[in-house]
Amino acid sequence: MARYLVGIDLGTTNSALAYVDSRGKGQPRLNTLLIPQLVGPNDVVPRPLLPSYLYLPGPHDLPAGACALPWDPQRTFAVGEFARLHGARVPGRLVTSAKSWLCHAGVDRSAPILPWSAPPDVPRLSPVEASTRYLKHLAEAWNFVIARERAEDFLEKQAIVLTVPASFDDMARSLTVEAARKAGFENLTLLEEPQAAFYCWVALARGSTIHGPTGPMLAARQPELRPGMRCLVIDVGGGTSDFSLIESVEDEGDLGFVRQAVGDHLLLGGDNMDLALARHVETKLPGGAKLDATGLGQLVQACRLAKETLLAPDGPAEYTVTVMGRGRQVIGGAVSAVLTPDEVRRTLEEGFFPHVASTASPLRSGRTGLHEMGLPYVQDAAITRHLAGFLHEHGVTPERPPDAILFNGGVFQPPAIRQRILDVLGKWYSSPGRPWEPVVLANPSLDLAVAWGAAYFAWLKHTGGKRIGGGLARSYYLGIKTDKPPAPDAESLDLLCIVPQHLEEGSAITLEQPELELALGQPVTFPLYTSTVRATDQPGQTLRLQPRQLLRLPPLHTVLRGGKRSGTRSVPVKLAARLTEIGTLELACVARNSDQRWRLEFNTRDLVLDAEDGDGVGEALVDVWPEEKVQAAAACLRSAFGSQDEKPVKEVVRSLEAALEAGREHWPTALCRRLWDILAELAEQRRRSPAHLARWYNLVGWCLRPGFGDPLDRYRVEQLWKLLHGAPKQPASQAARAGEGGADWWIMWRRVSGGLNAALQQALLERLKPVLLPARSGKGAVYKPGAHELAEMWRAAASMERVEAKWKEQLGQALLKSVRRSPAPTYAFWALTRLGTRRLLYGPLNAIVHPQIVERWLEPLLGFTPGNDSERQGWLFCLAQLSQRTGQLALDVGDTARQQVLAVLRGADASAHLITLVEEGGQLEASEQRQLLGDTLPIGLRLVAPVE
Repeated sequence: MARYLVGIDLGTTNSALAYVDSRGKGQPRLNTLLIPQLVGPNDVVPRPLLPSYLYLPGPHDLPAGACALPWDPQRTFAVGEFARLHGARVPGRLVTSAKSWLCHAGVDRSAPILPWSAPPDVPRLSPVEASTRYLKHLAEAWNFVIARERAEDFLEKQAIVLTVPASFDDMARSLTVEAARKAGFENLTLLEEPQAAFYCWVALARGSTIHGPTGPMLAARQPELRPGMRCLVIDVGGGTSDFSLIESVEDEGDLGFVRQAVGDHLLLGGDNMDLALARHVETKLPGGAKLDATGLGQLVQACRLAKETLLAPDGPAEYTVTVMGRGRQVIGGAVSAVLTPDEVRRTLEEGFFPHVASTASPLRSGRTGLHEMGLPYVQDAAITRHLAGFLHEHGVTPERPPDAILFNGGVFQPPAIRQRILDVLGKWYSSPGRPWEPVVLANPSLDLAVAWGAAYFAWLKHTGGKRIGGGLARSYYLGIKTDKPPAPDAESLDLLCIVPQHLEEGSAITLEQPELELALGQPVTFPLYTSTVRATDQPGQTLRLQPRQLLRLPPLHTVLRGGKRSGTRSVPVKLAARLTEIGTLELACVARNSDQRWRLEFNTRDLVLDAEDGDGVGEALVDVWPEEKVQAAAACLRSAFGSQDEKPVKEVVRSLEAALEAGREHWPTALCRRLWDILAELAEQRRRSPAHLARWYNLVGWCLRPGFGDPLDRYRVEQLWKLLHGAPKQPASQAARAGEGGADWWIMWRRVSGGLNAALQQALLERLKPVLLPARSGKGAVYKPGAHELAEMWRAAASMERVEAKWKEQLGQALLKSVRRSPAPTYAFWALTRLGTRRLLYGPLNAIVHPQIVERWLEPLLGFTPGNDSERQGWLFCLAQLSQRTGQLALDVGDTARQQVLAVLRGADASAHLITLVEEGGQLEASEQRQLLGDTLPIGLRLVAPVE
């Protein structure tokens, strides 16, 4: 059994570790680990907080051995205080806010993407890997200070409680657990941060002692809570804002606590405030200087320090913020501006803590707010408005206001910010003659309370003590189809409640109804939703709910295997759910007639935008086509591909259009996918002749385009891949299999490339590289394609948005050689556009080519002279897409390059919308989307803007 019971606060800005020795008697003593860390080159000092910063030095950045640690003299990177201080001067090599990136659905969170604003030559880490390194540093420090080579006392062997924001969804929690497992933690439990802060207060109220950074801490006498009182916990940290309601209850003659509600996820915290201050300071820089991404990152770090200094109780009257002179209008030297405490308070109070009505609701739209630093912050930065919405949704009214309040998070270090919240709440809940006077709970340290509370929770768990009740903070729902009449508002969703709120850890639920029968060997996808405001919904209940009450998660999916020997084709199942001891949710399909069980997995990596694109593409698949016409079309396909004669297959498109009574451009998405099912059955028949092969490729690409739009498209495209790359079913086709290729082959892959995950796209690129990126050995390419096939190879390569940006850079450099003069190859500008666009159609943000690389591409492109109108249109569209403004400095080309492009666009009479895209930003028009996609979309399918 583990000796130490450990609480870890893995924070956005700072991390901390506290622990209890289980050998102690009576109420526990909460100890604080002083964490050895670099505070300067080769200077290691123990500190109570480990700043959650990771610095990746350049080859000549630091002296040899500067990052050495007592337990690792060869360490080549820095974590902690030195990383924070030195990285503020070189932000392009500083990883920050890794915890916030774990929530970003618009990127592959396991891909190396941080530092986000780094120059192209800087090595990168994934948010998961960065989190692992912070946890690993804590483990190494513990083992050096506490364990001292006693393997049984290594941190990896102890009982660890790791805290997460209460609003973290299942995806972010899963990735946090993954980071902890990679750090070697074996015995792990998750705990919500607001609860941890409350546990710290409970520990002190029950007589626990705290051994802080400088020794025993004398806690002030704690106010009492009585049964029926509700405590509002407001936790605003570096990256997120969390609200929780905890009620005091009588529990067998003692005082117990039940968590009643938590708020929705808010990517809003100290990072946003630092960015807002940086934008304010930027307006004060001499000469109206405008900073690039690196300069802004440096200014953000400087403003963070200025904020903390000026708002300290004994802070100075002013603070000079200095940033090295680099940027779009700054050359050399350094620029400075002076900040005062009043400016900082005004920026924070007006922007983040304004006075609002108690009935106010946060601004909601499909767009996110400030995202210069790459993260999709909420649009409405007013924390008080989000707080009003949370309290109103959960029945907190002037007639029954909160009885107590507990502040947590570094944002509340300045007393003025805490008082501002109390003033806002006082206006909501006070009435003439009856002022609202809540009990204000306090912990000895806003920075360490979460770690202390987590350690106390670990002790309660170890000893069987009473913990905060309330269980799961959210209810979970599956999207279903029902026989109910359509909803009059057309927005409501029909759902099945599968997991209720307040499910306790270790509890399991099995839904006997509804009865489900699922096909074996076929992919199954379940649209999944959660809600924090539906506390009374019960498992098995069917409901029709408004989207505003829900948060959509990526779909759950599985493939049911089994039954081959028995010939079983389907199996009756029921749904089962379990809340694990570590605080994560497991869902499964369970066979009714056997012990078989199929776990439903969250799709976290393959299709980054699955969670976001449902509003735009899911409804297409409800289109219904007369079944007799579909069967007639299926008969046409079987007849054409079943014949050795080439004539029927050459005419099969006309036959299909006649059977369906619609031209193929009018086939809706659902019909196209039905036709794919038939084409998959006929895959082996494509070998009958070159005509059969070409027509099969052509129809498959048409029916599966663009490779996404329905949750099952991922499986359809994987099925296509296996059909074309697996072992042939008939030995006679083995020799022919090596000949898969040709222009039609590459057209097909271009059309469905959006359904290929990154690994499969890379596999296709490996086949293309010998032709498109021939080695410099002088031997030439292995294969010499014809002009038509070469063009389609380039178009296919450029369509694969998930491949790493480094390959896109190489492809772009190769293409630039072909556009030095007119006539350029017909595919060149289109391919360059797809490779270098600032807004991908479906790929993750981390796959966008670095703007510094694109600026180099623009230099020769700006001097191109088109020879005809078609070439001119492609050239102008390419220029506009490569320099389109997104609002993210890490993605946008610099102002100099943008102005050069604008001058060329205006001189060439480019359309007003292209000029607007470059000058101001915005969304592509439908015709521009088709031009960028290089194809039409099936009827009913539309592209939506990727998450930012």
